[in-house]
Amino acid sequence: MLTFGVEPLVNIWNEKVKCAEEHWRETKMGRAGEILRPIFDRYSQYEKSGFYFEIVARDECGEMAGFCGMYLTPSMHTQTMQATEDIIYLKPQYRVGRNGHLFYKFIEEEVRRRGAKKVMATAPPGSVAARILENLGCSLTGHIYEK
Repeated sequence: MLTFGVEPLVNIWNEKVKCAEEHWRETKMGRAGEILRPIFDRYSQYEKSGFYFEIVARDECGEMAGFCGMYLTPSMHTQTMQATEDIIYLKPQYRVGRNGHLFYKFIEEEVRRRGAKKVMATAPPGSVAARILENLGCSLTGHIYEK
């Protein structure tokens, strides 16, 4: 069984980076050879400003099973508070049962508790993550193009 909670970056940075490296190897950018280079001070500045926080999933032994970084900012257009996912990741061995669903649900509850009226997350088309988001009532509102 996993537990979820918000944890300060200063307490989890090394653990998060190790977990992020695992995640990176699964991503298109990682497979293309892009180098993961998170900078603590940048993340910390956002966290201290109140615009970023980290949600951690832990297993029964207290080990990090996954994490999710969320930006929480007012829209530049409407001033409505919105939450945008930076990264969400669960280690493969924890992608069983309802763990992913429960993690996403906790994330949404936390950003709503913090005032978000809109929640945005990314997921590859047809992925398990996309299906979980759809099952939670999220709808596809656009596509991301890159070159």
